[in-house]
Amino acid sequence: MKKELFILATLIISICALTACGKSKEEAPVSPQEAVEEVEAAQEAAEETVKEASDAAKPENALEDFTGDMDLSGSWDDEVSQRASMDVVKNEDGSYNITVHWGGSATETAIWTIHGEYDPTSGMLSYDDGNYSIHTFDDKGNETISGEEKTSGAFMKEGDKLRWQDSKNADAGLFSKTTK
Repeated sequence: MKKELFILATLIISICALTACGKSKEEAPVSPQEAVEEVEAAQEAAEETVKEASDAAKPENALEDFTGDMDLSGSWDDEVSQRASMDVVKNEDGSYNITVHWGGSATETAIWTIHGEYDPTSGMLSYDDGNYSIHTFDDKGNETISGEEKTSGAFMKEGDKLRWQDSKNADAGLFSKTTK
């Protein structure tokens, strides 16, 4: 983008120098010094135009969608699988307790319990000590817990959503907040 703007500015300067910036023969500079001054003025104007165009092309904060403050508290639903939900509670020390429920079937749910701190600089909440388990219910409503494991993963900010990746789950989730 900058290269194209520089080429455009150079072209404008050259045209101005050759045409005395659109002046008629009677208005054209009479001395080489006046011609140089007009070219320099045209060059300054072109450089300002390039700077303005370059500034306008830059987003104010290119990483804004991926970094910055975010309150994770509340209930969230996964847009990808549409089978997962997440409840997040912010502790007094600023850390978070997160519970993810991923429905495998009508009688089986995988549950993660995660604790971590959100880092606004990176836009992430990483963890190495998540707890994973499978909760199965029989036809009488009795619960059996199996498959207990430690997991690791991260939640990454994407605008007002959170992308989740966990070592136990091959499918990444993209969660949207449903309640505060």
